[in-house]
Parts: sequence; C-alpha cells; structure tokens
Amino acid sequence: MQTRRERKKQETRTKIFSAAMNLFQERGFEATTIDSIAEQADVARGTVFLHFPTKEAILAHWGQDSLEEVIERRSEWDVPAYSCEQKIMKVFEIAMSTNRENLPLVRVLVKSSLGTPSAMLQSGDKLSLRNLFGDILEVGQELRQLQESIDPIIAGNMIENIYLHAVNDWVLAEGQWPIEEIFQTKIHYLFNGLNQ
Repeated sequence: MQTRRERKKQETRTKIFSAAMNLFQERGFEATTIDSIAEQADVARGTVFLHFPTKEAILAHWGQDSLEEVIERRSEWDVPAYSCEQKIMKVFEIAMSTNRENLPLVRVLVKSSLGTPSAMLQSGDKLSLRNLFGDILEVGQELRQLQESIDPIIAGNMIENIYLHAVNDWVLAEGQWPIEEIFQTKIHYLFNGLNQ
C-alpha cells in the first residue's frame, strides 16, 4: 500500500504528464516549454524536472506506458499454439489498438522523434519493443521454430524498425493507411525469406 507521500508524488507526476500531453497536442512538441507545462499543471518549474528531466522523457513515459499495456495483455499474444510470427502480429494488433485511441499523441511522438531522436531513446534499460520481440524469437528458437544462428536481439530490432516505420507512415497518412496489411506482409517476408 502506498503511503500518503507516495500517492501525492504519483498524483503530481500524473498531473504534469497530463498537462504536457495536452500542450504537446495543442501547441506541438517544440513550441511547448517546461514553463508552460509547469503553469498548466500548477506546479513549480523545478517540480517538473524532479519528475521528468526533459520533455523527451515525458514522451518516453507515454511510450513506456503503452508498452506496459502490451505486457499486461500477455495472455492474448503469448499463446503456446501461436508461431513466432503470429505472436508478433498479435503484439502489433494490441499496440495499434492503443495507437488508434491516441492518434494525436502518436502524431506528437512521431513528429518529435523525427526532429529529436532522443525522444525515442529515453527509456534506458527499461523494457523495449525490440527486447519483447527478441524474447518472442528466443522462445521460438528454444521450440526449434527458428534457426539457432539468428541473434534474437538483432532480429527483434529489425522487427521493431519495421513497426516504427509502419507507424510513421500511418501517422503521415493521418491514420488512413493499410498498416495491418503492410506490417503483416513485411513480417511474413521476414519470416519466410525473399528467395525460395
């Protein structure tokens, strides 16, 4: 059970995060300042920095929350009967359900990461999409579904890049792009190879 102080700290962090997300959507990432976030959240400027050292860290926090939702829904994608390809497609579907609900925030994240790549790299050693994909591939190797010579982290990074590129194209098309079909085709090519 959280103490009163811990609850207050979490409430302040949530207030700052919500204020920043609203401002990012209204004004854009670059035009939003730490001062405007502090004013909107009704906290001191230093309080913002106590919770989030940079604006990029705020965006990374949202991305981390989205990834944690995918993990929480593990029973939907980590099905023993599924192949690695099916598991990855299910992870993609779950992630995209969150993206669809939050297109304006995803738009902010994509646009800011193009101008400020560190926005996508703020999570440090926390769970990342590439590690999740790598774990799925490693289990596939253990089950002899995949070659042992494949490095699951490198392959997981490739799948993450396919995902990020697909989301970028989807955002640029204002959500009017056949992302599932394109992602599934690219993943299918990856798993089946290009030459027969």
